[in-house]
Amino acid sequence: MEYRRANRDDVDLLVHNRIEFVTSIRKISDIEGFQSRTRQYLEEHIDKDDMIVFIAIDNNQIVSSCMVCIVQTVPKPSCPNGISAELLNVYTLNEYRRNGYAEKLIHMLIQEVKSLGVEKIVLDYTDMGLPLYEKLGFKPLHNQMQLSLEKN
Repeated sequence: MEYRRANRDDVDLLVHNRIEFVTSIRKISDIEGFQSRTRQYLEEHIDKDDMIVFIAIDNNQIVSSCMVCIVQTVPKPSCPNGISAELLNVYTLNEYRRNGYAEKLIHMLIQEVKSLGVEKIVLDYTDMGLPLYEKLGFKPLHNQMQLSLEKN
C-alpha cells in the first residue's frame, strides 16, 4: 500500500474516486456537470495549499482518500488566526474497509494542515464514519445551521 499526498498526475483517479464516494451517499442529478466541476476544481487547486488530498494506492487505484479545503476568515475565539479546514471525501473502497487506511490518511492530513497554520477542522459525517472521527478526537458542533442557496 502506498500512502501519499495526491498531485496533478492523480486528477483522473481523484475525479473517479470523488464521484464514487458522493454517489455512494446521495443522488447527483447532474452527474456530468458535477464531474466536470470537480475536475476543474481539482486542476485549479491540487498544486496549491488551499486543498490537500491524501490517498492510499493499491494496484494503481485509489482505495482510500481524504481531502481538506482550507479557508481563512476573520479570527474567532475558536480559531484565533482564522485559518480552518473542511474535511471532505473520506472514503475507502468496500473491500479495503476496516483496515485503518482512512485513519492513517487522516493522521497524515492533520499533520500537514497543522504545518500550514490550520487551527480547526470541521466536517459533515455519516453514521458509518462517526466512530472513526470520534476516535480521532473530533467533537460534535452545537448551534450551527446552514442555508442552502441552490438554484431552483
